[in-house]
Amino acid sequence: QITRFIDLKFDQFYEKIYHSKRVEKSDQLTLWEIPYTIVLSAGKFTYTIINEQIFIQSKLTDLRKIKEQVYQAELLKKIKILEPMIFETVSKKGLSLLPVKIKYLKSKFGSYHRKNNEITLNTFLARLDPIFLIYVIYHEYAHALVFNHSKDFYNLLGEFMPNHKLYQKDLKKIAII
Repeated sequence: QITRFIDLKFDQFYEKIYHSKRVEKSDQLTLWEIPYTIVLSAGKFTYTIINEQIFIQSKLTDLRKIKEQVYQAELLKKIKILEPMIFETVSKKGLSLLPVKIKYLKSKFGSYHRKNNEITLNTFLARLDPIFLIYVIYHEYAHALVFNHSKDFYNLLGEFMPNHKLYQKDLKKIAII
C-alpha cells in the first residue's frame, strides 16, 4: 500500500525535491539569492562583484572550496552589518554577542554550542535571502537561554523575531546542497 502511494505521488515528490534544491551551475555563484558568473584568476584571495559577474582571485584550485571562501567572507560582512540590531534584541534578555564560527554543514543551518558558548553558521546561508540568516542567528541565540525546542524556546524566539514561524516554515523547504 505504501509503495502504491509513492508510485501515485512520485511526480509530486520529485517536483518538491527538485524545487527545494538551489542548484548552481559550475560557473556560477549565488549570493543572497542573486546569481553571478564567476571570473577566476590565481592570487591572494579577494573578490569583487561587478554587475552580474564576480571576479575572484584565489590560490585554491578547487572551485567548491573557492565558493566556500566567498560564502564565508560574505557571511562575515553581513553579520557585522547585523550585529547592532542583534545586540539590541538579545541584550534585552541579558545576552551579549556570541562568537560565531562559519563552516559548511551538511544537515543544518546553524547550531549553538553550550560548552563554548558560541554559534556555528552554515556557509550555505550566504546563498539565501538574508532574512534566513537573521532567523537562524536568533534561533541559535534563543538556544543560549533555552537549550531545547520547548514552548519556552519558541516563545523566546517569538520575542526576538515575532514573525519567525514564517521563515522557519520556508527554511524547512530548502535542501542544503
